[in-house]
Amino acid sequence: MGTIRFISKTITESAESIKWVATNGNIALNTTGEIIQQSKYKARYDEYKLIADNEAKDFNIAFSLNKIETTVVPLGILDFNNEYENPYFAFDYALSLNDIDALEFQIKDADGNVIYQLTNLAPVVVTASKVPQIKNDIKNLLPAYPTKTPDFKTILEQFSLSPADYTKIGSYVIYWDGFDNDKVYDSIRFNNKKLSAKITAIKAGKRKSLEVEFSTHYEQVDWVDIKIDRKKNRIDTTLRVNLKDGGAEGLECWQNTRNFNSPHTKSEICDWDKVSREALTYYNKSPIRERTQSYEDLEKLTLQGINQFWSRNLKNIGGGVKIISETYQVFVDAKVDKNGLSAPSIVYQTNSEESRSRNFELSRKLFFTEGYLYRHDWNEYPNSILYSNLGWEYKAADAEDFKMTAAHEIGHEILLAYGGHIYSKTHKGSSHWSMILQDPSSSATNSPIYGEIDLMKYYKNYYDIPRTIIAEIDLLKLLWLTKIKII
Repeated sequence: MGTIRFISKTITESAESIKWVATNGNIALNTTGEIIQQSKYKARYDEYKLIADNEAKDFNIAFSLNKIETTVVPLGILDFNNEYENPYFAFDYALSLNDIDALEFQIKDADGNVIYQLTNLAPVVVTASKVPQIKNDIKNLLPAYPTKTPDFKTILEQFSLSPADYTKIGSYVIYWDGFDNDKVYDSIRFNNKKLSAKITAIKAGKRKSLEVEFSTHYEQVDWVDIKIDRKKNRIDTTLRVNLKDGGAEGLECWQNTRNFNSPHTKSEICDWDKVSREALTYYNKSPIRERTQSYEDLEKLTLQGINQFWSRNLKNIGGGVKIISETYQVFVDAKVDKNGLSAPSIVYQTNSEESRSRNFELSRKLFFTEGYLYRHDWNEYPNSILYSNLGWEYKAADAEDFKMTAAHEIGHEILLAYGGHIYSKTHKGSSHWSMILQDPSSSATNSPIYGEIDLMKYYKNYYDIPRTIIAEIDLLKLLWLTKIKII
């Protein structure tokens, strides 16, 4: 407390209640005018009484959920339009009456287990008055970070306080980024869960605690979870997909009630009987008469494809994703779930017209093709082998191509979730909008000679499978889809 030496005008003090405590010394009031004491009820003069020691050490705290931001995105990954996303849970904390010695902060799950705890050192604590300035500083940086994420933590720490500061009387905001004490962020903790935050203030051995409960759930989709390990710079992603058995095409037989491929004398005609004699002679291979791949085999290949082409780590050309100044290896683990994202039915196809895999709202089919297949456009190439075989060609099974196709088709639904119909259906602007005319558009380019090939784009030439990978921006936006709503 300072000393008032001279006042030339007026001092006005107003409060609901003021308790003046005198020490063993004197209080001297000197003025050239009057000393006026006024009371609505009664002015009382009592004997001096020393205030109790425990009352002198008393303090008051207030604690509540800060509802200025109602969503949280892990690490503050920007949205599809590169707009600001809040990476923190925030709590308002106020201290009055007296300073304290220490402050403890905890986050507990629905079972009361402590998942995050700091003693006398909150994650980031700032004075409440600085919050608008912090948000403005972050948003002003966004144009400099196209498709990237600004360093929220560094910006926030410029305004952070030391324990000696936030143990003094004042109003503050405590920020928590969702990571536990092992530096792991697990989105499952926030999907349809109830949590609580607790502060404990301590002064001269006296402790006061306040606790607030809040609920969280996924805001965007409920078919992807992520676990971010800051110590290992690793992100594990679980993707749930609603794969289904679409059966087989080209393996049916029926009674010969018509003179099929005259002069047939067989009592039963099968799909493989449609293959031209020219093709059978040219390829010298027998048609497939029963499945060589079960649905379970194809389901396994599909999941492997998603895992392979939607992961970016040191095991593939992707290497990882860059978030702020750190590179994280990302591993995707796809699982079949009837409540997962919409996915194609898997169809085994042979001895029939070759179909094109697709994943649109009205038609979701993923074809595994092998054996003799008919190309409806064969007559456009009169000098080709197809023409001489009357449209039939023999195709060997290609598991790697199927896995890449599966990852691409599943990817359409992911792109739709964060980028919308045009982004997804035009293959990020590289193909025609029409579901039928899905050939490369005039804006499509040849695939790059070196480096990555974007899994979700169309190119004018064929893919190089080992160099094909999900683009970094698309994988970051998959992580963004785990956005949390705070209630």
